[in-house]
Amino acid sequence: MNRGQDVIVVGGGVWGSAVAYELAIRSMRVLLLDVTLPGRATSASAGGLWPVGEAVGLGCGVIYHATGNSESGDESTPNVLPDLFRDFLIASNKRFPALAKTLLEQTGVDIEFDIGTGLMFLMYTDYEQAIVDNIARSLPQEQRLKILSPEEVVQVEPKITHELTGAALLPEEHQVNPMLLAEAYKRAAIRAGATFRHDTQVTGFRRDGDRIIGVEIGEEFLPSNLTVNAAGSWSRKLAATAGIDIPVSPIRGQVVLTERLPRILQGCISTSECYLIQKSHGEVLIGSTTECANFDVSVTHDSITSLCRGAVRAVPMLRDVGIKRVWSGLRPGTPDELPILGPIEGVTGIINATGGFRTGIVAAPLMAEIVAQTASEESPTFPIAPFYSSRFLETVID
Repeated sequence: MNRGQDVIVVGGGVWGSAVAYELAIRSMRVLLLDVTLPGRATSASAGGLWPVGEAVGLGCGVIYHATGNSESGDESTPNVLPDLFRDFLIASNKRFPALAKTLLEQTGVDIEFDIGTGLMFLMYTDYEQAIVDNIARSLPQEQRLKILSPEEVVQVEPKITHELTGAALLPEEHQVNPMLLAEAYKRAAIRAGATFRHDTQVTGFRRDGDRIIGVEIGEEFLPSNLTVNAAGSWSRKLAATAGIDIPVSPIRGQVVLTERLPRILQGCISTSECYLIQKSHGEVLIGSTTECANFDVSVTHDSITSLCRGAVRAVPMLRDVGIKRVWSGLRPGTPDELPILGPIEGVTGIINATGGFRTGIVAAPLMAEIVAQTASEESPTFPIAPFYSSRFLETVID
């Protein structure tokens, strides 16, 4: 046994902090390391809890595939994720009501779990209507979309445009504040006994034969029995320092935030051009591009203009609303849009918790739970093997 920590978690975003919390409540000695880098995924997230919406491609995914950045084939239709992952997201989403209460009691941080009317995907064309009708028929009865006429849309969301063929409503899809979720998880982990070091940039993993024995911070070495790679878009760079390849790529998301407004949206809105979420203080968040731009976290005139046009098309009154802020973040994407979790074939002493991409927030509670269960050699409550990095062994290209 090393004299270091039982576990070092690299990355203090939502995923890293959630894993640190789940490990700490299992009485493991946990060190959480974090460094503030421009464009972290948490800052690019709208906080949408859209398990079915994202699984069938009607959340951020529809924008991703409309851009042609996806590697999954037909760019004209949403990419439907595997049923197993849809079930994973649904199970994770069900943890949020109790999680919000627990984190508030333990830390005093309100993660702003907001129950609205749900996620509404707006359909402007007959083609979009046909796609949604097909998706609706493919879902189990308990997960069915509710198809609304233009008149019914306005009854639910009075500020929405009338220039629609209809909308698909998923009533159990809500939102949280991603920054507050990360902070609450971090504070809860510390309260449970974890140690936190901020402004600490891990420069590499130290490998001894087929085992990772700790992390390097410049000239400093921190030993551990287990290292969790929760570094988001930087996960691949860190893994490469130990001769490990995991196919995680940064996907840039540019975001617009309006000035504060009275309540104009009752739930979350999604279109093939943008999504809109009104936050607790009244600002409307408009997101998000999905661009393969390496680690470039700049914002571009064309993308911001496109998001704003999409928002005005959906909610015409936004035409006269001021913009408060624009920014971008990097979400860790994978070739199949599924997370990379658990051990790495042929290497011990390391576990992945990365690749959250567009489902990172809603997946966080269950992801952290099963990663911690794997680390502590418990039987996971949900199968983790389908998310191992070994699924890419025959397809990863250096």
